[in-house]
Amino acid sequence: MTEQEKFLFDLWGYVVIENVLSADEVTSANVATDHHQITNRPAGLAQNSSALKAESGRGEFQLNPLTFEHPYCQPFRHMLVHPKVISILNEILGVGFRLDHGPGLIQMEKGTEGHWLHGGMTFDPSQYHHFSHGRMSCGLCVAAWQLTDVQPGDGGFACIPGSHKSNYRPPQPVVSLENDLGCVHQVVAPAGSVIIFNEALVHGTLPWTRTDKFRRSILFKYSPGFLSWGSPHTKCPITDPTPEESALYEPPRRTGRTAIGQA
Repeated sequence: MTEQEKFLFDLWGYVVIENVLSADEVTSANVATDHHQITNRPAGLAQNSSALKAESGRGEFQLNPLTFEHPYCQPFRHMLVHPKVISILNEILGVGFRLDHGPGLIQMEKGTEGHWLHGGMTFDPSQYHHFSHGRMSCGLCVAAWQLTDVQPGDGGFACIPGSHKSNYRPPQPVVSLENDLGCVHQVVAPAGSVIIFNEALVHGTLPWTRTDKFRRSILFKYSPGFLSWGSPHTKCPITDPTPEESALYEPPRRTGRTAIGQA
């Protein structure tokens, strides 16, 4: 993790890393996505927000993409243990981190609703940001891979930068986006980039407005090795896992976890 990336992640609660996937890798991931069933969930994430409501819910995979048949699983397995993401997670979560849950797809087309802002607004021992002895320590964090371009005004992922360290809960009109007080930021990211963000960051989703292209994002959620936000995995779902992939599915424990991405 570069000094610039550490600075921005600590400051904002997220960082955008561009050009992590090549154009060919983005194409392969989109081909694999097109090949498998995507179902729109019922609308409801906008709740009663007039700013977030739209006609349809987001599209999601029906199966874990890590279990897709070959070669369609390969783009997602590559994301799971990508060296760039591994290096960042070793820094912010600590060596021996684990996959908490996911991966999952968020697909949005014009007319897809947004999602109320959430995260970090009440005490949650699995979601935090702490700095001590010259380094940061974080709870549940997300690697959100972008398979399509997200440009200004498109919608999609949005957050209140710096709110992972905030001491006050945002007023309800802010989390519903009906009056964002000018503090909510839509995150711009090109295809092939990955957004790393802390779940303690107040974040959500703006309705998708672009007519010529889907929003497609693949989310992996990771935790420090000693804790779990969701129910721990019983086993690795990949039929032929590499040692690195298997390590990410080890059950949470304070010591003895397998470290990956260390020289």
